[in-house]
Amino acid sequence: MTIAQRINERKIDSLYHFTTIENLFSILEREFIYSRTLIDQLKLTNDGFYTGDYVDHMDPERLDGLRNYINLSLSRPHWYLLNKYSKRPELKHFDWCILQLNTEPLLRPDTLFSVCNAASNAAKNYGINPGLNAFDNMFKEQVKTPSKTYSRQNLPSHFTTDIQAEVLVKDQISIQNIKTAHLPSEKKLKQYQAAFNLLSLRSDLFAVNEPLFTAPILR
Repeated sequence: MTIAQRINERKIDSLYHFTTIENLFSILEREFIYSRTLIDQLKLTNDGFYTGDYVDHMDPERLDGLRNYINLSLSRPHWYLLNKYSKRPELKHFDWCILQLNTEPLLRPDTLFSVCNAASNAAKNYGINPGLNAFDNMFKEQVKTPSKTYSRQNLPSHFTTDIQAEVLVKDQISIQNIKTAHLPSEKKLKQYQAAFNLLSLRSDLFAVNEPLFTAPILR
């Protein structure tokens, strides 16, 4: 059995990554989603992309220690973390989008899998590893964390047991992997389509999907 076969078996079709519209400007200009390490390196260069202006790190402490990896969730957005960030006083002025990507990054040999939030002590206990066994662990019958025990009861086969499970992709992801950039309202859609068109950046990726922003997708 391979990860590709397991993806087909579980009918997994998407990964998710949330970011600010400001960051999306930079992502579409550079044509890649970059890891923290690469972004910090790019900020030291003067290549005309204004990375220092656009890119704002949502998690300055990066407690998982994996600064050269990009954090994604599988089959549904990591809503709890997005909700936490969007309520921070220093981040309230940002608008957010949720990027839906194809599953190609899951097939990379250096991609890591965490059964729960990669920054948690529980993740350290379970391990954050590459390979099929680590991928399968995200679908364990039961996942125990200090705050809650998660069960697969009534979960669709393409959902991880813990909604906070993470896929960690090394270094960079091409914008060719992005299927849709979801926005929370028609107002935001029109606003940012116009802005991105003025900047000659792609706006055809945008779509409205309010439920992704308003509550965790549990079923």
